Amino acid sequence: MTVQPVGDPEANAVDPVGERLHEQDRVLAALDGASVPQPLPEGRLNRLADLFVLDPLERDILAVLWTAAYDPALRAALVAREASSGHVTVLLVSGLFGHALRPRLPSGSPLLLWRLVQEHPLVDGGAALSLDPAIVAWLGGDHELDRALAGRAQILPLGPELAEWPLDTLASNLRAGLHAGRRTRIRLVTEDRLAARWFAAALGRRIGLPVLAVDAGALAAADEAAVRLHRQAFLDGCVLFFAATDADLAAPSGVACYPVQIVHGGGSPFPADPDFDDRDVVPAAPGPAERERLWRMLLPQSAKWPAEKLADLALCHDASIGQIASVAATRPASAAAASLALRDHLRGECGPLTRRIDAAFSWDDLVLRDATRARLEEVTFEARERLRLWAEPAAARLFPYGRGLVALFAGPPGTGKTMAANVIAADLGLDLLAVDLSAVVSKWVGETAQHLQQLLGSRAAQRSVLFFDEADALYAKRVEDVHNANDRFANYDSSVLMTALEAYPGIVILATNLKANIDSAFLRRIRHIVDFHAPDAPARAEIWRKAIAALFPRAQARKLDPQLARVAEIEASGALIKNAALSAAFSARRTGSPPTARLLGEMLARELGKEGVSLSDRDLAAALGEPG
Repeated sequence: MTVQPVGDPEANAVDPVGERLHEQDRVLAALDGASVPQPLPEGRLNRLADLFVLDPLERDILAVLWTAAYDPALRAALVAREASSGHVTVLLVSGLFGHALRPRLPSGSPLLLWRLVQEHPLVDGGAALSLDPAIVAWLGGDHELDRALAGRAQILPLGPELAEWPLDTLASNLRAGLHAGRRTRIRLVTEDRLAARWFAAALGRRIGLPVLAVDAGALAAADEAAVRLHRQAFLDGCVLFFAATDADLAAPSGVACYPVQIVHGGGSPFPADPDFDDRDVVPAAPGPAERERLWRMLLPQSAKWPAEKLADLALCHDASIGQIASVAATRPASAAAASLALRDHLRGECGPLTRRIDAAFSWDDLVLRDATRARLEEVTFEARERLRLWAEPAAARLFPYGRGLVALFAGPPGTGKTMAANVIAADLGLDLLAVDLSAVVSKWVGETAQHLQQLLGSRAAQRSVLFFDEADALYAKRVEDVHNANDRFANYDSSVLMTALEAYPGIVILATNLKANIDSAFLRRIRHIVDFHAPDAPARAEIWRKAIAALFPRAQARKLDPQLARVAEIEASGALIKNAALSAAFSARRTGSPPTARLLGEMLARELGKEGVSLSDRDLAAALGEPG
């Protein structure tokens, strides 16, 4: 069965009330045995007959039920002809208008398949008829939503459009397909439901049709509701929009499906249909400039934020339309608050391969040499600015690969490499994800490379700063003198890892205590190598000062301050100093005594002992300047 799909239901010039009264006159003439007037050619009843391919009997059944619904006296006169049943029946209408007598409608009647009319069996084998309320409303000129769809479907409002969306080309193809009688189904391959809705509404506007959207899963288990959905689309000339997971909505059984459909999201491919042109379209995600425009549009108060903060928010967070809208709905008070909220939306699962490092370090917490700090600021600037650079066609052409940012932090343990990675991530407003090398590195052939490719391919990783500690375990020097299969596979893993990291578009920070052990070919692929050094005495004193200020009351910290220079004469890394200060804080709380330089020195001696460095009591006393 074919159905004519599109056309404005209001295109006819016949008033619905005038048409109904004309049909009522036709029914009355048939009851009186008089000459029955012809139907109005441009009326809604004729349009309904054309839409659903009704024969003359089926059209007359609709006319009788429609007019009887508004005129009880007419209904009584009709029922008087069927005194045995007391209902309007197929037999009554067929005899009234001179059609071949039928006690019931055929099973394949469009009236039944499209649920325009319902049959109610009678004991004599006939059937009483009732007209669907939605059809009564439509014939009367009302465009109300079918009750089976209420709360489950709605017309999509128009939203913003992205310049990169191929709307004009698609609209032209759709119009050509409709003109040629072809059906077209467009799958919007995106998990961003809001972007898909905006895309669909914009496409519908270009072809002059509203878009009727169904909530995902709302009609999946109701075949009758699916029929009613397509019926609504034919009646009101609406493009259908539903989730690809609701594939059953595409073609309800027994009836023709609406010829323009837009689906969104994943799901299994639709069954092949020679009558359908299936097209996959990937709506472009918003770039930095589009994201900034969306922030201003969806959150007007963002225009009052510092321009550079809003620009950084749009630049650093690769957020979708739906994610920006969701955060904007919470009305964040600042770009920093929006960044924090957005990070919650952007977080995803990388499985057991990573863990998020939650710390609130800032640049003021770092105690580093000026040259080291300057290199870290270069890394941070490039991490933020690189997206703008790669948006320039000439730069993108010159560097088809290697657009990610890879930095190596090299230096002894405890010199601030992890803290520096955290500071950079916080400055960019991104999460810091520490890679669990015990989960990545595998003894099985090829599994290490597979794990790393899985990690680098995840959206959660690409929207964060990835941190590899002890990176030499992954990127050790390749075996030059290959003796066995293990050597070959080890070299293969290293090559795959290098290639995967070179193609990675995100930010990676590697840390190592053994830079000399890393393959030189890999070092050449790293954008920045930052050397961290053990702190000298002034730097150690500053680390002590910051730790004491954080862990002890201000008065106690002030009293200790003159003695910190002596304690700082003892060589130790920043991590050991922080741990010693923490142990001293707990010790002072336990004993109820104020901290002393001797207590700090004793706690530091313990920490040094963990690393095999012995600091005797005599050496400690000498360092602190205590009398012999």
